[in-house]
Amino acid sequence: MRWLAFSLGVGLALSAVAEVRPLSSKEVSLMLRAGYSNATILHELAQRRIVDVPDPALTKSLAEFGASPQLLTALEKGQFRVGAAEAERARQKGVATSARQDEEAERIFRDATKSLEEQGAGSAAAARPSLGAPLIDSFTGKLIRCRDGAVEPADASALASKTLIAFYFSAHWCPPCRKFTPELVDYYNRVAPQHPEFELIFVSYDKSRFNWETYIRDTKMPWLAIDYDQLGGFEKLKQAGGDAIPSLLVLDEQNRVISSSYEAGKYVGPQNALAALDKAFAAGVK
Repeated sequence: MRWLAFSLGVGLALSAVAEVRPLSSKEVSLMLRAGYSNATILHELAQRRIVDVPDPALTKSLAEFGASPQLLTALEKGQFRVGAAEAERARQKGVATSARQDEEAERIFRDATKSLEEQGAGSAAAARPSLGAPLIDSFTGKLIRCRDGAVEPADASALASKTLIAFYFSAHWCPPCRKFTPELVDYYNRVAPQHPEFELIFVSYDKSRFNWETYIRDTKMPWLAIDYDQLGGFEKLKQAGGDAIPSLLVLDEQNRVISSSYEAGKYVGPQNALAALDKAFAAGVK
C-alpha cells in the first residue's frame, strides 16, 4: 500500500512538472525517423493529441519514413486534433525546460524516498517473497531485445542456458535511475560477452509505453526487457525487487536470490548487487 501511494504521489507530482502537451505533425515525423513504432505513436497521439493536420509534402514524408495507412488516415482526417483555441495555447506555452523538470523530479523523488525510509518501507525486502518455480517459461513471447537503441522481439532462445539472471527495476521519470543506467550499460557490455551464463532483463516502472521506449532508446539498453504491454503479469516479480528504484535483483535458475539492492532489509542501491555479481563471476558460480 505504501508503494502504491508512493507511485501515485510521484506520478501526480511529475505530471504537474512535465505537463502533457499536444504533439505536432513535425514531431510525429521526427518520431518515425527516430524509429518509433506506429503502434507507439498512435498510442501517444491518443493520450496527447495533435495540434495540426500534415500538409501534402509532410504526408509524403511521413509515408516515406514508414507511417502506416492507419496512422496516415488518422492524421489526415484530424482524428486526434485538438481545437483551435487549445492548439494556440499549446503554441504559446511551449515546453518547460528539461533542466527544470529534472531538478523538480529529483526533489520529488528524494522527498518521497526519504518518507518511505522513515516508514520502514525497506523492510519489504527483508521479507522478500519466494518466486516459486523457475521463471523462464513465463517469459515466452513477452520479451524484447534492446539493441543499439532499437526495440525488436527477442528470440525464443534468448534465455537458453542462462543460470544467472538480473532484473533491473527502473524508470525514465526517476533521475537516479537515468544516472545509473549508463553505468549499468557499460557494466553489461563488459561482462556479458565473458559470461554467457548471465543475462539482464529490464522491468519498467514507466507510466506509458512512449516513455518506456524513449528510455530504452535514449540509453541504448543492450539487454532484454519485458514488453511494456506484458508488465501487468509480473507484479510478483516487482514485489520481489523491493520498494525502491533503481534496483537489481539477481536470481539463479532455481529462482534463488544471489544478490539484490538490499542488505538486512535496507535499500543500499544497485551497486551492491553488481559487487555480489562480480564475486559470483570470480568464484565461477553457474
